[in-house]
Amino acid sequence: LPARAAPVGSNHIRKTDRILNFGGAALRLRKKPFGEGFLLTVHALTVSMLTSRSTEKEVTTERTPLNPEPTSSFQSALRFVGPGLLVCLADTDAGCLLVAAQSGARWGYSLLSLQLILIPVLFFTQELTVRLGVHTGKGYTACVREHFGAKWAWLSCGLLVAECVGAMTSEMSGVAVVAELWGCSREGGTAVAALVITLIVFCFNYRQIEVVGVFLGLFELVFVLTMFVAQPPLGEVMKGMLAGSDDPRFIKLIAANIGAVIMPWMIYFQQSAVVARRLKTPEDLKEERVHTLVGSLLTQAVMIGALVTMAALQSGNQSLNNVQEIVSAVAPLLGEFQAKVLISLAFLGGSMCAAFVVSLAASWSVCEALGSETASLDESPAQAPLFYGVFLAVVVLGAAILVGGVNFVQLSIFVELMDGLLLPFTLLFLYLLASSTALPSGVRLQGFYKYFLAHLFCLLTLLSLSTGIYGLLGEH
Repeated sequence: LPARAAPVGSNHIRKTDRILNFGGAALRLRKKPFGEGFLLTVHALTVSMLTSRSTEKEVTTERTPLNPEPTSSFQSALRFVGPGLLVCLADTDAGCLLVAAQSGARWGYSLLSLQLILIPVLFFTQELTVRLGVHTGKGYTACVREHFGAKWAWLSCGLLVAECVGAMTSEMSGVAVVAELWGCSREGGTAVAALVITLIVFCFNYRQIEVVGVFLGLFELVFVLTMFVAQPPLGEVMKGMLAGSDDPRFIKLIAANIGAVIMPWMIYFQQSAVVARRLKTPEDLKEERVHTLVGSLLTQAVMIGALVTMAALQSGNQSLNNVQEIVSAVAPLLGEFQAKVLISLAFLGGSMCAAFVVSLAASWSVCEALGSETASLDESPAQAPLFYGVFLAVVVLGAAILVGGVNFVQLSIFVELMDGLLLPFTLLFLYLLASSTALPSGVRLQGFYKYFLAHLFCLLTLLSLSTGIYGLLGEH
């Protein structure tokens, strides 16, 4: 993004800037990250403060604002792009979209009320990571290491890396399914996706990756479009929301929908991303909370859109298991080709967006467990070999497992098991950190809200453990 001119001595000047005063103007020489060359900006100076002699001096300030005053509509739009929006869009990946579509196709609108309830649950959880990231300046694993010891940090980190490898395989499978939908090979689609993800992370800084990820994730809103085009009768929707069932398959989908909302890697990623963005002020905290709320609303709008679309178009279908069946259901509304394009973009965008998040979450966690600097995406691979090495390993392993012909049922069981084991640890440490002296008294959990979250996290923990055990033991 282009730099904006600012007066010398303002907080737009960075610690590493060199300021050259020449009679009538000041020249700021700034080295940009990742070999982007030098940035030269001209600033006006008060005439009375100038001398005819050239001088050179160092200027030291505390930080550079992440969101300067916008100078264009595009920059204004970028103010709404943050870690909270990115991680919430990544939450609605290909697997979650299939869960929502299956819920609508098999059980109509019965699970719609659950999706509405999950909006505040998602926000309450992710908002705690914003508090911790802004006020501690450390990622999640770094906070666990500092307050609970290296053993607990490495235990949670190890489980996270295993989960991220499984999740990466799942995201790659979403890309592969879209490739097969268009007549391409699974191996080719997986290889292209892995290459694109790697090139973007190796060549872009964090802010640019954030924008790319959000851009891809917004394609998921296709399901909001199809929901309105389907025009389900409002009375039928309201009546269906009050229906339920004691069928074990219905109970399983309840657990699957809740498990699809709170992923452990989301908590790890957002806190580290807040630190990577160098969000430190009360204004940053307020803005990132807004991003997280908007993201929570958008991701659940996508889930609701997928559920309502399939409930309106294919209610009673008990065998919805792949993307082609969703395309066939939407085709009468939009046309065969248009439906194929839009559904492909939704699944591809969700999978690619989530692939960035899960791979970077693993990289940040390993570096934090070792006590390394969090903001490694603004450094080159040569400057941060461990960070980029872990990222590359997660991407390559995920792609290799998929190409090797993994059994998707076994993969789903593995991912459910990792979620079930890791989420209780993650929520426990998150709650303890947010209630401790790690946070200032003004933002620390206390009073009714503290006890409310304790009960909520206990419920999520029990559900996560039961889902993991269920996935391990099977239906019988």
